[in-house]
Amino acid sequence: MISEEKIKQVKKQLRAGVPEGEIKNSLLEEGYSEEDLENIFVAHKPDMQSWYLISAILFLIFGLYNIIVNSSLLFLIFSGTMFVVYYLELVRIKKQSS
Repeated sequence: MISEEKIKQVKKQLRAGVPEGEIKNSLLEEGYSEEDLENIFVAHKPDMQSWYLISAILFLIFGLYNIIVNSSLLFLIFSGTMFVVYYLELVRIKKQSS
């Protein structure tokens, strides 16, 4: 188990620009396990939720214009798809936080 002070020290080293691999190697040499390192170096998953919603709304607006001018449903289908992706992202984030 890694102490809170050691975690703060690692985060400070990362902010200072020390390569992650170098920090991991030094921690392994100090006797920390791979499991401990996974708890410190958690992979960041980007939150694309707002981008999905914005693009869905833009596709909807352009799709409505396009259906009036060209009688084409393509952008309305894109909009619907983006709303579905947005909803799935909401569900994924809700599951992650639970």
